[in-house]
Amino acid sequence: MLPFRDVAEGLALAGSPIMMNRLFFFALLVAVSILAQRATGETVAPLHQHHAPPEEKEGPTGKQAEPGEAEDVIQHLSPPAQEHGVHDHGPTDPIRKLLMQQASGTSVNPASSGMHGDHGQIGGWNLMHHGQVFVNGVVQTGPRGEDEIFSTNWLMVMADRPLGGGHFAIRGMLSLEPATISDEYYPELFQTGELADGEPIVDGQHPHDFFMELAAEYAQELWPGVIGNVYAAVHGDPALGPVAFPHRVSAMEIPQATLAHHLQDSTHIAGSVLTLGISSGIARLEMSGFHGEEPDEERWDLDTGRIDSWSVRIGFTPSPHWSAQISTGHLEDPEAHAPGDLQRTTASVLYHRPTSFGEMAHGFIWGRNDPEEGSTLDAFTLESLVRVGPRNHLTGRLEIVDRASHDLLEAEEGGHHADLEEDLFRITALTLGYVRDVYSSPAVVYGAGFNATAYAFPSELEHFYGSSPMSYLLFFRVRNAE
Repeated sequence: MLPFRDVAEGLALAGSPIMMNRLFFFALLVAVSILAQRATGETVAPLHQHHAPPEEKEGPTGKQAEPGEAEDVIQHLSPPAQEHGVHDHGPTDPIRKLLMQQASGTSVNPASSGMHGDHGQIGGWNLMHHGQVFVNGVVQTGPRGEDEIFSTNWLMVMADRPLGGGHFAIRGMLSLEPATISDEYYPELFQTGELADGEPIVDGQHPHDFFMELAAEYAQELWPGVIGNVYAAVHGDPALGPVAFPHRVSAMEIPQATLAHHLQDSTHIAGSVLTLGISSGIARLEMSGFHGEEPDEERWDLDTGRIDSWSVRIGFTPSPHWSAQISTGHLEDPEAHAPGDLQRTTASVLYHRPTSFGEMAHGFIWGRNDPEEGSTLDAFTLESLVRVGPRNHLTGRLEIVDRASHDLLEAEEGGHHADLEEDLFRITALTLGYVRDVYSSPAVVYGAGFNATAYAFPSELEHFYGSSPMSYLLFFRVRNAE
């Protein structure tokens, strides 16, 4: 463990070659992001103002104008007007609006939340990129507590253009977590899922793959008011579960994964995804086929395979402030260390609204895994993000998650595991935090924050975790200006 509690040892560790390499790498990430943004010379919005993606220009006949010479290079748009707290949330074209509202795969946040990102245009293509980097230091108490410095991060790029009466989009999402998370996972008490060094991960969260998403999508109006779309991805997110936690509007200022990840949204990096969708009014129906096995330990490659799993999702967007979904899917052998299929069912409601003091976002997510063998597991997540003024963010997350005893205690030796009468434990975790935007350039926003997590669990687990373990996270955050 990194000895944060001992100042002398901590200073010695900070001077070690390994730690210096990590700090240099993180500093390089920040420097590159600043230089890249300044090199473009773009005009950007003030803090907490949303960019509007560029609309296709129309000529006097109402047809799309031919791109001129000035459009042969990337042209960044001026920020939209924002008066009386009203945000511009993007294109009015319903087909393109459908594509631009998607957050992970084809899942959507509430439309009023907009998106942190920068937009431009080259030729006939509309361009967009956005991303987020957290540099974190975690300190945990209790017998299983660990301390570590690590980074969670992702970058998404997208290009779309009109095609055949509809819109065609290509999208890529990358993460450097395979390099910025050492030991193949970062410490997170009571977290389970996937493998490290051939063994199931316990009390830790695995890094995302370098290729989080490589996808193409086409959407077109089939009948008046009815839009159909096809989404195909080498790596992507099928129609199963809510918006994945790294991109969910209610979780944007919480660096660590949800404990419910593998019961709610772990398929957000699935191989060989094909989704068909149809939307009309406030309702949306989607069906997906995909490869059900979760990514392996080789985080830099592409994990594909035959389409052996399926899912169905019904979504509702009754207003710009609400987004809800109900979904179910059959996953074939998702976990390498626990062969067997499972049925996953989820439901979620996301809410976002600008307020007189800032804005707020809330999310409620339920997920259930029903495996062929073993107990049915449920997970409930309640998240909140409240911005107070232009720079202050209050965060909260309450989780109630079922854990199988063999998942938490698989690595334990001795008689304690065998003596346990329960095969299933219900874990409660409460995370509260604060983030402050400490500096904003025209292109990126820098913030610093912390959160603390307390746990409640059956007394049978006190031998392994202590009576009241805690987790403390300090972090530095860089993201696009809005």
